Amino acid sequence: MGRQATFGWLCLFRDDKIIKTVVYIDGYNLYYGLLRKSKLKWLDVVELFKTHVLDKDAHVTQVRYYTAPVLGRMSDDPKSTQRQRQYLQALKKVNPQLLVIVEGKILATRPYQRLVSPIPETPELKVVQVYDFNEKKTDVNLAVDLITDAWKESYEQAVICSNDSDLERALAAVKMDHPHLRVGVVAPIPSGDHRHISGDLIRHADWKKTLSLSHIAKSQLPLKIPNSRIQKPSSW
Repeated sequence: MGRQATFGWLCLFRDDKIIKTVVYIDGYNLYYGLLRKSKLKWLDVVELFKTHVLDKDAHVTQVRYYTAPVLGRMSDDPKSTQRQRQYLQALKKVNPQLLVIVEGKILATRPYQRLVSPIPETPELKVVQVYDFNEKKTDVNLAVDLITDAWKESYEQAVICSNDSDLERALAAVKMDHPHLRVGVVAPIPSGDHRHISGDLIRHADWKKTLSLSHIAKSQLPLKIPNSRIQKPSSW
């Protein structure tokens, strides 16, 4: 086993041999953790990991992108659903061989919630009804695929792009039953400080990294996708 420093972080490899690698991306965690307030949402996730995250010894055989369709009524902008569809179509068009998109769903409910502090204008009001939107199946789908692929020997290295501690048990299961497999955690958080990466995840990882906005900027999709009518939305 050896170590190689790349972009200031350590990636593990085996005696200079190519490592069969599968990347698992929690799409909503990536979006809300790093992309939401940026102008870099037109991101080619395959290019990002192949060129800027992993070193040359990692042979990426598949990038699995886990997300859920946006609900129009949960969005401030009604065009959000259309932009998401355009983006997913663009990803599939540019990376038809490597990219797999796995969709969950958004569950919308209208529960009653107690107020933390009273509203001065209506001090008698104690409970309000709110919209509540929860992403369902994404972390479960990712966890199941990660464990299943380990048993199927689909990878020698799994790279998980998420900072969601709910995935801890899946990483632990892989390392417990397949200690020879490598596991990397790439946290989609704005800070380069590794202390902000979920400790529950890196406890079971062989290496860790935070994404760089400079690498994301270099991994944008073409403004117009070749051989298609798909193009980057004018506003996002």
